[in-house]
Amino acid sequence: MAGVVMALLLLLFVVGVARLFILRFESGDVYPAYSSLRSDPLGARALYESLENLNGIRVHRNYKILESLRFEPGTTFFYFGSSATGNDLVPEKLVKVFDRLTQSGGRLVLTFLPVTKSNSAALPHENSESQRVEGGRESKDTAPNKLVSIKKHWGIGLAFKENLPLKDDKHLAIEATSNRRDLPPVISWHTNLYFDLYVNDWQPVYSYEGLPLIVERSYGKGSILLCADSFFISNEALWSERHPQLLVWLIGGNSRIIFDETHFGIYKQPSVAQLLRHYRFHWFFAALAVLALLFIWKSASYFVPPPQDDVLAGADVVSEKDYTQGLIALLRRNIAGSQVLQVCAREWEQTFKKNPRIRAAGFEHVKGIIETESNASKKSKDPVSGYQKICKVTNRLGIYSRSKNIY
Repeated sequence: MAGVVMALLLLLFVVGVARLFILRFESGDVYPAYSSLRSDPLGARALYESLENLNGIRVHRNYKILESLRFEPGTTFFYFGSSATGNDLVPEKLVKVFDRLTQSGGRLVLTFLPVTKSNSAALPHENSESQRVEGGRESKDTAPNKLVSIKKHWGIGLAFKENLPLKDDKHLAIEATSNRRDLPPVISWHTNLYFDLYVNDWQPVYSYEGLPLIVERSYGKGSILLCADSFFISNEALWSERHPQLLVWLIGGNSRIIFDETHFGIYKQPSVAQLLRHYRFHWFFAALAVLALLFIWKSASYFVPPPQDDVLAGADVVSEKDYTQGLIALLRRNIAGSQVLQVCAREWEQTFKKNPRIRAAGFEHVKGIIETESNASKKSKDPVSGYQKICKVTNRLGIYSRSKNIY
């Protein structure tokens, strides 16, 4: 009884733990902020699902290594929630991915995590940024990442503005403004981060007191859009402060949208079943299954009838017979009729050869009869006739030293 109670308690514990994990994944707070998989206020799942429901737009998440991506023309690449650094250095291979995107005619939309006065001192430096920008995981390559200055490459840098007004001494209370007629004139802003523009190609779209907060430029055949904050794309913003014109402008008129999840450290490793389907190995395993069935069928039954002299009619039927008859039937199935005399003689020789009661002359005479029968042709072989000859020899000459013990 105690064992049953312990088993029930263990089962309830496992079910409870599983339920907690399910609730965590449903709420989405196990994912980083601004991930499109996160459904709480800090996530971007509402934006993803809204775009997914629009006709004429293809939306999907990227779980592959960025270097392996192949960009199609007319692609908008969302890279939300990147952390800002105290310098302008980023991994070279990441910049090359973004350059390939813009050279193919795509649009890069990169937003940064909010930076406030309380966490500005904790901005990561170049070594941590080279890992964080790629998704919080260390590179698998043994060689260190080569870093590139975005100030030199793109003509832009990151800066921090102190002493911005706060609401309730906690949250920023500033508003970003725009002079463009196709965009909302004012949106709330929640970061002390802004951009330093070093080339005239960058066009400020939203700013605060002359500090660029959202900037855009043409690059290659495409465009780059940088945002110092990510709040306006969050689930909370789409519920309390939505700006559909701004979100449409982010897409840039493209029909293919990719939400990157790898820089959050979220990857999907293909399963064995997916690899088999991808490389069409299921037909190979189906053929192996057919061959296995054929082998079982072959082992269970004859494809051609056995020879008549090997298996006598009814020899393999052992039902309603005793063990002696079963043994006889087994011998008939495994010993050909033409070989019966030789097999019996060989077993008899091994058993009685060293018996001192056996007469050497009689033993040699019997062996001569067996050799004669063995050398006969297949048609002239007659095991019964050979056995009768052996019986006559043993009765006439006697094979034992004392004839009274023959039988």
